[in-house]
Amino acid sequence: MRVILFKSVDNLGSAGDVVDVKRGYYRNYLGPRGFAREASKSNLALMESQRKKIDEMVRRERAAAGQAAEALEGVELEFELRANDKGQLFGSVTSMDIGKALAARSLDIDRRKIEMPEVIKTLGSFPVRIRLYPGVFAEITITVKRLLTPEEIEAMKAEEERREQEKAAAAEAAQESAGDTEAELDDPVTPEEEAGPEAAASESE
Repeated sequence: MRVILFKSVDNLGSAGDVVDVKRGYYRNYLGPRGFAREASKSNLALMESQRKKIDEMVRRERAAAGQAAEALEGVELEFELRANDKGQLFGSVTSMDIGKALAARSLDIDRRKIEMPEVIKTLGSFPVRIRLYPGVFAEITITVKRLLTPEEIEAMKAEEERREQEKAAAAEAAQESAGDTEAELDDPVTPEEEAGPEAAASESE
């Protein structure tokens, strides 16, 4: 059935648009909430009488959505979860988790506007689109890292210390080698010393 939107509806249109919807969707959702009315002649006339007011409302809503999109652009959220050796999580990252993480950054987004075909169940980075207004979207990046156990953290620290010690030992050895080379240059060997004591005895005869 054809209806007139008196309020903007995600994935459907902006206020003032005439769209086709299923009758049940209109009866159970759009109509009772005042989002839309049937596209009758009287309702079309009512819409036209309120056109200026509705257009101004759409302009404000779209501008606010544009500002929200700018604030979200380039945002990266990081989650740490337990995972197996194949990168499969022992949990998941849902739209609710993302909404809470955004709220912690003072970015209040209705989780229903976060488009996720399915929850995130593996390690890695994932682009997630947020639907802010009809035709206005923002994309953020979700990175899921492995949550290490205390034992794994200690092992990583020990490995890092070992590498630092090896690096320091290599640097010390290189410095000692450079010192020996400098000493040889400061005290060069004479031709007689290179020839040895036999050459010296021959010359004396």
